[in-house]
Amino acid sequence: MDLETERRRDELLEMLWRLRERQNLTLTGLRKYDTDALYEHYLQEFAGTGIVRLEGDRIVFSKEGEGRARNIVRRHRLAERLLVDILGKLPQETEAVACEFEHIVAPELVDAICTLLGHPMTCPHGQPIPEGLCCQKKQLTIDTVMVPLTQVACGVRVKIAAIDTRDPRQLNRLLAMGLTPGTDLTLLQSKPALVVQVEQRQIAFEESIGHDIRVWPHAASTSKQTHRL
Repeated sequence: MDLETERRRDELLEMLWRLRERQNLTLTGLRKYDTDALYEHYLQEFAGTGIVRLEGDRIVFSKEGEGRARNIVRRHRLAERLLVDILGKLPQETEAVACEFEHIVAPELVDAICTLLGHPMTCPHGQPIPEGLCCQKKQLTIDTVMVPLTQVACGVRVKIAAIDTRDPRQLNRLLAMGLTPGTDLTLLQSKPALVVQVEQRQIAFEESIGHDIRVWPHAASTSKQTHRL
């Protein structure tokens, strides 16, 4: 099969998934992004093979189409997490590499990466990462080196591995405070609120938020990154 054709099909499925997240999975919505009509041929192909249904202006995934789109989006967003959390890239630097990753990575490697990262719920941009089977079994497979901030002892230096929340307001609040993946901090106080030190600043927030901040003890995170690279 022509690799460029397969790539276009994957890109269309990802585009349709994102349109559905925005509650705009329609031909009109697609054409706003596909201004050169590069994907309409593939959309008609999908309609002919049962990947999607066209109901007037609406586009509806079949079960097969939804599964394929879910896997593509999952690979893309996990790639972004890998680049930010492990390799220290900025979120805005991840798009091109993540686009390549989503086309070539094997399914078993996707679950291994997800497990390494602690089954993150969102990408670095705050978009939800579709769950895999490994996420449903995470109590058995999760890498115990990565823990919620609430499980860290006071005085321990850690590195933020992931922000694991589906609440965009909470995510934006943490990002605004400078609590981003890759940030080093030290837990100064755990009760009645969490207090952390980031460089020369002290930041306080509710204990409930600490459950969503997943961290590596600093020595472990350094050794893990060196080993993986």
